[in-house]
Amino acid sequence: MNKPSLFIIRNIWWLVPLAIICIFWEHAAPILLMLVFAFLGRVVLHPVVRQVEKLTGNHYWSVMIVITFLLVFLIFLSSSLFPIIGNQIAALQSSLSMETLAKFQAKLTLVLESILPSFIFNFYTDLTTQLDSTFSEIWATGLSHIKSFIGGAGSLAFALGSAFLSFLIIIVFMVIFLLDGEKFTFAFLHAVPGEHYGTAKGMLNKISLQIQAYIRGQLIAATSVGITSIIGLYILQWITGISIPYTILIGIGAGLFNLIPFVGPIAGMIPAVIVYLVTDQSMPIHFIYVLLIMTVFAVVQLIDNLVVSPYIMGGSVGLHPILVIILVLLGASVGGILGMLFVIPIAAILKVVLGEFVTNLKK
Repeated sequence: MNKPSLFIIRNIWWLVPLAIICIFWEHAAPILLMLVFAFLGRVVLHPVVRQVEKLTGNHYWSVMIVITFLLVFLIFLSSSLFPIIGNQIAALQSSLSMETLAKFQAKLTLVLESILPSFIFNFYTDLTTQLDSTFSEIWATGLSHIKSFIGGAGSLAFALGSAFLSFLIIIVFMVIFLLDGEKFTFAFLHAVPGEHYGTAKGMLNKISLQIQAYIRGQLIAATSVGITSIIGLYILQWITGISIPYTILIGIGAGLFNLIPFVGPIAGMIPAVIVYLVTDQSMPIHFIYVLLIMTVFAVVQLIDNLVVSPYIMGGSVGLHPILVIILVLLGASVGGILGMLFVIPIAAILKVVLGEFVTNLKK
């Protein structure tokens, strides 16, 4: 039997599903997205399962115990935190209008007037007057995108049916990954020719360890940033008397934005400043309050960079900061927000593969 035929026979277990996915991509995309969420859950929960397994001595029951605690925790959130988030989303959606832009421009003008030299402020007012129609068009376009996103959030992830059904499917996928993850790895390595088995196994181990460490680190960092942002904004409102509605939403957004290297910290701060400026305040609008909001996010990033990240990001992907910036910009141009999120793990995988390839060439 010739080599091409042997290759097809050995790899038919993944070539056929890949062909089916390509042919029926529109229907397969939601399932793949669920698999991605399930894999992320497996990455986060796998160390917990291993610790529980040391106590129980049984892998199956360790997985079931961890999944049970996860479900109890999610039920607690659904009865306490999720309704608050839902109410804030509904309130935010109803508050977005063209009048919001006028409020923002008026209050931003007040803030800038108090800090800018007169000639720069006059230039700013002239510029905004000339570009008023352009700003209105951009704002209207942004509003339509934001409202459609809020209204249809999760439509892709839940394209197979209700959110509850999709959640159950993700949990089932996660359990399968936790139970049989090693079997999937063995099946992949079994398809590799014998002379390349050692290289493939070493490469797969390096990729797995690096990506799992990166994903776990990013998720823990995002959670830390989200929680500390919410606490910081509530403390600021309590001390100063200013009002920043949708604080929980802003904190969650800051945590999610933090997943995007370099861009995230700034993007997480901007909504808080905008919400402060467009909200009717009992205290006079002043630049010092804007500065305090920015300080809160600076302290949050300081905590993340000095306390959280050094302990949880030990498995860094090892890419130069300039390269990371270039990759994030490239990912944004190709795949939007999802491209920015996944470009670094993909680059880490390519780095390991190329490193192994170069090492084999030198032998």
